[in-house]
Amino acid sequence: MRTYEALYIINPELDDSAIQTVVADVEKMIVNNNGSIVRSDVWGKRKLAYTIQKHTDGVYVVLRFLANPDSIKRLEQQLKLTESIIRYMVLYLDEKTLKLEAEQQRLYEEEMRLSAERRSRGDDDGDDDDDDDYDDFDGEDMRYSRRRGRDDRGPRGRDDNSRSNRPDSDDDNDKDDETR
Repeated sequence: MRTYEALYIINPELDDSAIQTVVADVEKMIVNNNGSIVRSDVWGKRKLAYTIQKHTDGVYVVLRFLANPDSIKRLEQQLKLTESIIRYMVLYLDEKTLKLEAEQQRLYEEEMRLSAERRSRGDDDGDDDDDDDYDDFDGEDMRYSRRRGRDDRGPRGRDDNSRSNRPDSDDDNDKDDETR
């Protein structure tokens, strides 16, 4: 059995009980095809990036499940025929992706544990103690710009505002004189 993730969008005009019925029907389709549900999340009503079947909103549902590869075609056919589902996508999650996700979850839980320990010791002052706003600040010759998130120097490390860092070229001046 392989791990899959299905994201489908339900017609937003349905009421909550009808949405739950659609979610239960999709889960039942997977279980009837010898699959098992790992996780089911209803994200709720969200705005679509573009209009789909004259809808600008949709109810997003993410479903992680285990199934045989041959049952995916049947599932996709059923999703296509279900009128209340306006769009769907089924993805295969390979082992590398699952390991990466598990590592990210482990790091998140470790960070939450450390944060809880700091709060219990009273070290948490509301600041993340990470002065990342000024990581690029390196003295007087680098001017930090919050808007751009980098120093004001140009792409080649030169200060765009001073001509002293630019290579002097008499050829450029000669061309200007000839065109006048």
